[in-house]
This record gives sequence, structure tokens and C-alpha cells, in this order.
Amino acid sequence: MDVLGDLVSPERGDDTLWIHRPGPRSRSWSGEQFCVDAWKAGNLLRHYGVREGAAVALLDGGEQPDPQALIGLFGAWTLGAAVRPNPSDLDGVDAVVGPTDGLDGRDLPPGCKALGFGDPPDDPTVAHFEGERWSENPVQFPADVEPSDPALEAGGQEYTHAELLADGRDVSEAYGLGADDRVGLQTSLSDPEAVVAGVIAPLLASATITLGGEATATVRARDGRVELSERR
Repeated sequence: MDVLGDLVSPERGDDTLWIHRPGPRSRSWSGEQFCVDAWKAGNLLRHYGVREGAAVALLDGGEQPDPQALIGLFGAWTLGAAVRPNPSDLDGVDAVVGPTDGLDGRDLPPGCKALGFGDPPDDPTVAHFEGERWSENPVQFPADVEPSDPALEAGGQEYTHAELLADGRDVSEAYGLGADDRVGLQTSLSDPEAVVAGVIAPLLASATITLGGEATATVRARDGRVELSERR
């Protein structure tokens, strides 16, 4: 496994639970469905001009990230685009994925495409992330992505595919994460440590990411930093 798109390669997709979201609008994803949606998201973003080296802004929906933001994250990574979670501005961004109510009527840089998840957008210039993704082809497409390519821009730093995968493996091994674990993601993706501990590490360990459900370990922000609680 060399680049982050490998985490959603078709051969990894199975019927185990990868993403869990409880509540009245509950929706969970098996490995197979998450991989399919990630590749569909990549094809959708490519349709709107995202390519290797592009920058994609990701508005994750708040302290409890929306699962659609995770799909957008991997969709961008399959293309070789660098993701900027919750950036302070959209300068230099080629596409932005986020909640529809935060994108309708928002000023965008020239050439930047907005894709909103949740309710269908009222603004005709904003694409509906789920609605348009549904009809996309889920097959893999050729993308020239290297381990040394930038994958994440956060906290004033740039992180490559290789660095994020290595950090994810370190976290997974340090906490002994396994297939029986549920890792609760209870903080924004703005901090790269949240992306590593709350997304990459559990997927590397075949654990489930839960967005609000009971967890054996929890990723949260405390005293200005992100921490992963010890496994229960």
C-alpha cells in the first residue's frame, strides 16, 4: 500500500462495517460500498476538473464530521489532489466539497466548483454531491499518484501520501487497533492528527469508524490538541 487511494482499492472492499453513523438519519457503509462511493466521488470530481496536483477544500460539517466528507476526502485522494480541510479561505482551490447550506450563494475563486452534500442545493451553480455521484461509474481510472505527492494541507503544513500512511500505521500499532475496534471520530478534520488517528489508522487496521456511536477508542480535541483515548 503506497498511496491513500489504495485504502479504497476494490480488492479491499468487503461486507464488514467501515463507517457507522447512528441516529434518526442513520446510514452506515460497508467496505464495499465505501470503496464504490469513494471511486464515484473521484470520477465526479474529475468531471469538474480535479486532477493530479489540484487542491480540494473540504468542509467537514463540524466537530462530528459528516460521512460524506470522508467520501469526498478519499475521492480527492484517488485523483492525486491535495485536500485542505476547513481552510480559512478558498484562494487557489479548484473545488470545494461541503454542506450545501454552507455553499449556497458563497463566493468562489474563478474556476472553482462547489459540490454540496446534504439537502439538494438551491444555487444552480452548486452541484449536489450525493445526487450527481449516484450516476457516476465506480471503476478505477488511471491516475499518476506517487507516495511523495502532497495529500493534505493543514495547520500550515503539507503532508504526503507516504507520511500519512506511515503515521497511520504507527498509531494503529501503538494502540493495538484491530478489526473488532470501533474508533469514534469526535473532532474536526482540520487537525492532521485527527485525519491520521480518526480515519487512516482505523481503515489500515480494518476497524470501524463511528461518527457518534459507542466506541472502543475515541479521537477528540482536548486542550488544543487531538488525542486518541486508550482502547476499552
